Amino acid sequence: MPKQRIHILGVCGTFMGSLALLAKELGHDVSGCDANTYPPMSDLLQNQGIDLINGYELKDLPKADCYVIGNALSRGNPLVEEILRRNYNFISGPEWILQNILTEKKVIAVSGTHGKTTTTSMIAWILEDLGFKPGYLIAGKPKNFDASSSLGSGDIFVIEADEYDTAFFDKRAKFIHYRPEVLVINNLEFDHADIYKDLEQIKVQFHHLVRTMSSDSTVITPMNEEAIDEVLSMGLWSNLIQYGYGNDSKYSYKNLNEDFSKLQFSINGSEGSLEWDQFGEFNAMNAMSAVISLEHFGINIADSINALKRFKGVARRQEVLLDTENLVIIDDFAHHPTAIKQTLEGLRNRYPNKKIISLIELRSNTMKSGYHGKKLTDATKQSNLTYWSCEDEEVAEDLVLNGGNNHKRILSTDSLLEHLPKEMSGDDLIVLMSNGSFDSLNQRIIKELK
Repeated sequence: MPKQRIHILGVCGTFMGSLALLAKELGHDVSGCDANTYPPMSDLLQNQGIDLINGYELKDLPKADCYVIGNALSRGNPLVEEILRRNYNFISGPEWILQNILTEKKVIAVSGTHGKTTTTSMIAWILEDLGFKPGYLIAGKPKNFDASSSLGSGDIFVIEADEYDTAFFDKRAKFIHYRPEVLVINNLEFDHADIYKDLEQIKVQFHHLVRTMSSDSTVITPMNEEAIDEVLSMGLWSNLIQYGYGNDSKYSYKNLNEDFSKLQFSINGSEGSLEWDQFGEFNAMNAMSAVISLEHFGINIADSINALKRFKGVARRQEVLLDTENLVIIDDFAHHPTAIKQTLEGLRNRYPNKKIISLIELRSNTMKSGYHGKKLTDATKQSNLTYWSCEDEEVAEDLVLNGGNNHKRILSTDSLLEHLPKEMSGDDLIVLMSNGSFDSLNQRIIKELK
């Protein structure tokens, strides 16, 4: 492949930033721009010799052989308009990944509303630990790796596959470009309210992906997930593997202790136990998806489980920031009522006697729209005290009203940090939940409370 000059628009997003690193690894001359170039992605890119431009001013558009345009950009952006006016060569991020990397690889794609980043990281780590030297693209920071993406020298590529739209000129879901040999669908709920009207529209996108898969490929899902089963009922031409909890099927898992940090797996006639640092039933299910996906490539359960014992997790996924006898602080990415509920249930099982104080920022378009309503307050039943942050005052006030006395609104992080110590019992667990920066609360709360 001849060396190219590639310029990436929207380069500081997790997906586009990872793409930039892959393009650089392929030997291309890479630059990028974004509305705000910010750490940690900006530092990571600059450390790899990728030139960054802050903003989308026309004067800053460099000459390039190819412009990769992220899905955050739309018509009216001055650089988009100039690229179109001059008839420059442009492409979406997912299409670039397909053409330049995935066509030469055996692809494992991990999809679903929750658990994509963690499951993708698990699969990539198992392969790495066993010497397969996989390629991967992860929309997060896996703690077992130095970067969120790598070409790898092996023939397997693991990619986090979401259903968000591809680009302003390609409204199909991003994952339609990935052509997986193995597809994991962890779960399926409504999300991305700025793109989809309802869950039915999302199901159609998932079925479009299923329709691209050959009869030699494999789809892996949990049992009794109604939305997933409805997708598959539209037509399935691949092998299907479904797993469940504690049943007599060929694929099942069960917990050996309350917080699911000790597990028993049954995989197609083989059994194995896992004791690890992760916890919660959602992580047990992520691990099942990972182990089963690698069975497709002849990797046995014992080797996969042995690798998972050394899995360190992902930054901002139930990440312990502080762990003392009297105070535990955890940072989590939870961006949906189900994710909030599962995380809090896992924390309650792991820390049964602590006062759990939840700090939740509604940041995604779906979360802050008010769509979830009472499901959000219901999701926090394991929390003793819940604080809500939302830019929509009406949505925030409704949450406090619906939740009752143990629900409060965050008016500012300064006021929260001032009042929080008064609510603490001396044996507390504080969990921060947001898919954004939360005004750097994760760093400030350690400084204030440590």
